[in-house]
Amino acid sequence: MQPFTPDEARDGGVSRTQLRSKLFRKIFHGMYIDARIPDTLVVRSRAALRLAADGAVLSHWTAARLWGGVVPENANIHLSFMRDVRLRIDGIKPHRFRHRLHIVRRHGLPVTGPEQTFVHLARFLNLLDLVALGDSLVRREVTTPQALLAYAMGWEGQCRREAVAAARLVRERVDSVPETKLRVLFVLAGLPEPEVDIRIHDADGMVVFRLDLGYRRAKLAFEYDGRWHDEGDQPAKDEERRQYLQREEGWTFEVFVAKDVFETPETTIERAATALESMGIRVPRPLSDAWRPHFRCDTAQAA
Repeated sequence: MQPFTPDEARDGGVSRTQLRSKLFRKIFHGMYIDARIPDTLVVRSRAALRLAADGAVLSHWTAARLWGGVVPENANIHLSFMRDVRLRIDGIKPHRFRHRLHIVRRHGLPVTGPEQTFVHLARFLNLLDLVALGDSLVRREVTTPQALLAYAMGWEGQCRREAVAAARLVRERVDSVPETKLRVLFVLAGLPEPEVDIRIHDADGMVVFRLDLGYRRAKLAFEYDGRWHDEGDQPAKDEERRQYLQREEGWTFEVFVAKDVFETPETTIERAATALESMGIRVPRPLSDAWRPHFRCDTAQAA
């Protein structure tokens, strides 16, 4: 069932009293739907498009999520236009552009393409969140690092520099936002960039283990353990896997958690640098401070 207006409800035999009952749900002012229909982004996007003027295109956070990208929470449905419009409805955020919108279909809806969505959000997201968006879009196979960089390089709109800087850091096969931020922390500090998603094969060529980040030649792995790694038997599985790889394959592991990245990044950088040097990997000294504007640094570290 599609979203409908009060007038359409009346024409279908639904009274005002019924419309205000638990049988129906208001999506936006002037747009309702059967309460049995789940409240999804696609449903809210369809409702917003019905209320908007002709030429509306889903964009920004909404487009990013429709493409399967990961972005910070934003409750609005974002619509873009290539002309001036008057649209003042709570929960719908209009945007006006003078450049041509790259419009494609996603879930049957008009949406800005993944590359244009990426550069549009360069105006609003910080570097880390923009790289994480790029990584997630690539993970969903709706774009590539090369396509994002090429589009950003050719972008003539706002925040081209920010878009290019983020696109240069986007990589394939990244599993999570924390992994993105851990990798970017190391890169901005000037450490050699670790390889992403290292796959270890058995004698038959089957993938038997995957490592988040690392240096294959030195057999040094950097792994991020999110909260789910503390649940059930997962810690035991992680430990068994790492012990096997240490014993049988000669790998060394440095395991990081949220606090390491988001509270004590300076200590984390030095820990990574020391691990690299212990494996004979050259680390530039002094390390770069380019990471500081993008990560919180607990002042207690300096004490």
